[in-house]
Amino acid sequence: MTKRIDHNTQSVEIIFSKTLHGTLNLPASKSSSTRALLTSSVTSGESSIKNMATGFNTLAMKSNCERLGATFKENGNKLIVNGIDVRSINHPLEINPGNSGVVLRLLMGVAGFLPETKFITDYHSSLGVRSQTEMINALKMLNVQCEASGQEHRLPITIKSNKRLNNYTEVSCKKSSQFLSGLLYLGSIMDNDLTIKVIDDITAKSMVHTTINNLKRAGVKVEYDNDFRKFFISGKSQLQPSDFVVGADPASTAAILALCSSLESDVQLNGFFEEELGNGAVIQYLIDTGTDITFIEDETIKIRGTTDILPLDFDGSLAPDAVPALAARAAFASGTSIFYNIEHIRYKESDRISDFRKELSKLGVKSDEKQDQLIIHGNPKGYKGGVVLDGHYDHGLIMGLTTIGLHCNEPVVIKEPYHVGQTYPEYFSEISSLGANIK
Repeated sequence: MTKRIDHNTQSVEIIFSKTLHGTLNLPASKSSSTRALLTSSVTSGESSIKNMATGFNTLAMKSNCERLGATFKENGNKLIVNGIDVRSINHPLEINPGNSGVVLRLLMGVAGFLPETKFITDYHSSLGVRSQTEMINALKMLNVQCEASGQEHRLPITIKSNKRLNNYTEVSCKKSSQFLSGLLYLGSIMDNDLTIKVIDDITAKSMVHTTINNLKRAGVKVEYDNDFRKFFISGKSQLQPSDFVVGADPASTAAILALCSSLESDVQLNGFFEEELGNGAVIQYLIDTGTDITFIEDETIKIRGTTDILPLDFDGSLAPDAVPALAARAAFASGTSIFYNIEHIRYKESDRISDFRKELSKLGVKSDEKQDQLIIHGNPKGYKGGVVLDGHYDHGLIMGLTTIGLHCNEPVVIKEPYHVGQTYPEYFSEISSLGANIK
């Protein structure tokens, strides 16, 4: 049985590893899992979810859906969900999304149709400092009462609704597309039509498509224009019980792809699913920078990695969750790589540009940054190591730093590694099974 790192594990030691060999089954998507859980939970009747993720985000969504009134039971490799009619909720609720921005923002959308909901978190230095202004402003425009902390509208947040909502709102998605996804959930359960206008660029269109496809599977059609800026849901739409099948997690998949393609490796990955990885953008980037990747059959790929890595720029808006992983690999390229269109990754579990650079500098990796860019100056000779790194509560940074650590001459220590559990609780155990030297 694959082991997880638990909360008592204060650090891991990453030791130089030359090769990786073997087979892995990729972990399920947190994005699809959280949405399937929420859709099923706010749908009256019985739905099922196959291949649901097991990370902290998913567990947080499941726990909070139970607070809404949904019930769950295991049936083989499926989770059976008995959802509720949200109109029947007539009492105050308290929601704790843990350290998950997606859980918070999707449920803030649902809360726009509930009597009173208070949102709290125990992660005061991570999710607790992230601004929710965009969602608050959009909800207020719909006639939803919102109270939040400070000008940045941080947690704790209280949302009250009399269910008499306006039919138009606007939202900024420059920092996160999750605000839009939360509003789409509100549109799927409210009584009247809802039109949503995005007033700027959507940072992660693939995640919005995940939301739209999830709602579509449950019978709610989201209409949108050619510019992907205006969205409409009819008040006549009704969520219907459905069966969901979850694909691979984008952040975890990108981390494994980048790791395997940065070392001499021969690894087979099962359960590969491209939709949330920029529909091929990550795979093409790895191929263009020197990795041999072969599609064996549906959802199975073979990776033959190399330490001869070419520098290449990458548009991070195509696959935001892949940026820390690909940037870590680029640290060994024979030149400079620029990751651009990525301002929105500053507003994740950590600032994935500045916080990542702090740790890269400890390793000796040369880098620069702009507001929407991370610039990595690769060094094929590698790095000494022998340092202690901070993962900043962020699974993406921890997995990226692990890739670099496996190349270092001296062991690298990463503090509080259990935060990989946000998406991939078995990460360290599974890369160890391929030959990565982890203590």
